[in-house]
Amino acid sequence: MSPSRGLTFARTISRAHQRQFHRHQSTFRGLSSSKIPVQVYISKSNNPYLNLSLEHHLFQTNPPEIATLLIYTNSPSIILGRNQNPWVEVNHPQFPSTSSPPLIVRRRSGGGTVFHDLGNVNYSVAVPTSTFCRDKHAEMVVRALRKLGVAQAVVNKRHDIVILPDGMAVEETRLAQEVAGTRKISGSAYKLTTRRSYHHGTMLLESRLEDVRGYLKSAAKEWMKARGVDSVRSMVGNVWVAEEKFVEAVVEEFGRMYAGEEGAGILKNTMASKMDRMDEEVGVGVCWVGGEASEIEEVQKGIAELKSLEWIYGQTPQFTFSVPAPKANDGPIPPLPPSKDPPLREVTAPPVPQPPRA
Repeated sequence: MSPSRGLTFARTISRAHQRQFHRHQSTFRGLSSSKIPVQVYISKSNNPYLNLSLEHHLFQTNPPEIATLLIYTNSPSIILGRNQNPWVEVNHPQFPSTSSPPLIVRRRSGGGTVFHDLGNVNYSVAVPTSTFCRDKHAEMVVRALRKLGVAQAVVNKRHDIVILPDGMAVEETRLAQEVAGTRKISGSAYKLTTRRSYHHGTMLLESRLEDVRGYLKSAAKEWMKARGVDSVRSMVGNVWVAEEKFVEAVVEEFGRMYAGEEGAGILKNTMASKMDRMDEEVGVGVCWVGGEASEIEEVQKGIAELKSLEWIYGQTPQFTFSVPAPKANDGPIPPLPPSKDPPLREVTAPPVPQPPRA
């Protein structure tokens, strides 16, 4: 190939990518600013800061009557609840021994800490608060799983999705009482406001469970007395369903719930074609979201906030860190490091034991 032909080919590819970028950008802006009542967004990014900021942007800007589904997958990251303590929830000593440690991210919703990686898919549903129910969309996901052959999936009393023990299955999608021996495959968290609320959840498809167990076990927890929310530890497991099949099934069930069989059929066909679509007549829209989301000013501000140390650590509820009193032969107590932002507010040193009097 001559140099000129190669350059022409490269320009053609570049222009094609630009057209595709602008097409997605146009669809995203068009759908997110429309009154289409059922909207589905599939993020192509694995950046947790971007995905959580995109979720927040859609939640803040979409009209309250619209039902929105966002699906995304994050690179390895530890996602703290809004009111949690990172030193209580995270095994910080494990980080130096890892070549690519996960990011620590504080989300804007409550609930406990979860571990995200590329084997875990996240779904987020925002609806009017007047129609919001904590189990409604978890049961939607259970129906999707059962259509994929996961007959033992069910919602428990804590609003999590679990897998029942081998040989056990129930017809209903929600348990009326606790069952021993279940394995958690999906945890949930919520954010409720006056007009609009959302439920987002994880789904362990083929996640690295050894990382989940390793990073979510704090070495300092026994020395801390903290306000805020503690995570509830559960036995976890993978559901071993292909990501593409899971996403398609959830989108179809979402369409069935909010746009009937016709809407479900349109969403199913759209997911198979992997093409953006806005159907105003039926009232459904689908958009694959890429880098164009990061150009939105509100999303940029959200990313900057989530990355900041003030948000990750400075938003930690008040806590007390106590260490055992030193023994007489332990030597001098090392000085505390210089205070950083947020500043260390108060330190009370334990008394040093004195030798017994003669």
